[in-house]
Amino acid sequence: MNLPTKCFISHAYADAVARDRLIAHLPAGVQAQVFPPITVGPTQFVSNSLIKSLLGCDGLVYLNGGHSESSFWVAFERDYALRTGKQVFSADPKTLEISPHSGCALDLAAFASYHRADRTRVSEIAEFMKRERYVDLWLDYQDLQAGMNWAEEIEVSLADRLKRGGYQIVFWSRQASMSEFIKSEIERAAREVSSFNDRVLFALLEDAPLPPVWLQFKEPGVQLYADAERSLSQRMDDLVVRLYWLIYRKTKHSRFE
Repeated sequence: MNLPTKCFISHAYADAVARDRLIAHLPAGVQAQVFPPITVGPTQFVSNSLIKSLLGCDGLVYLNGGHSESSFWVAFERDYALRTGKQVFSADPKTLEISPHSGCALDLAAFASYHRADRTRVSEIAEFMKRERYVDLWLDYQDLQAGMNWAEEIEVSLADRLKRGGYQIVFWSRQASMSEFIKSEIERAAREVSSFNDRVLFALLEDAPLPPVWLQFKEPGVQLYADAERSLSQRMDDLVVRLYWLIYRKTKHSRFE
């Protein structure tokens, strides 16, 4: 097996023994890159430094068994490596046999709802999500074309993203909270799925109260407005990681099911 010169080793830290055995088993000349332990949950961690470490490698080898098989972070790292064109390999934690990965990355489907007054802020965030994190984000001013039946296209596109296991991302602000159009899009999402809190994610552009109907679910939104501790780029990555986790937790490998 011809492995790249520098490989990111993706694993659950509960599989540290198997990881060390794998590293010792790597062919001479292959350098292993191990990221420090992630000590917070996927709804909290900002992945910028993780992705920077991964991008500095030529390929990725992940443990395909043990705790690693159901690890969110292993899935996240593997998927990002696939999306960026890295060579990806799986390793059996018992036999240490290494083979090329087979399979596709997760379908990161999302639909953006926002108030036109927030378009500048939303555009910056959407550009990051689409270009830097490969989210298939439907955005009206990019995806609607002249001559289309806009109302029908919006309804079809939202339904498509939800049926694919994706989410409606509501970019929330004081202006958005007063929008009947955004309210109708949220209601449309509720009609498409049995539990709309499992398909709607609020991205908070400013400190505006969430809809009363949402408060019953006790689901927090993702704060995008910066403060003294976190920059906007960190907040944007919070949103991507939260979206990925929400989609991943419904897969057959997720330990959250």
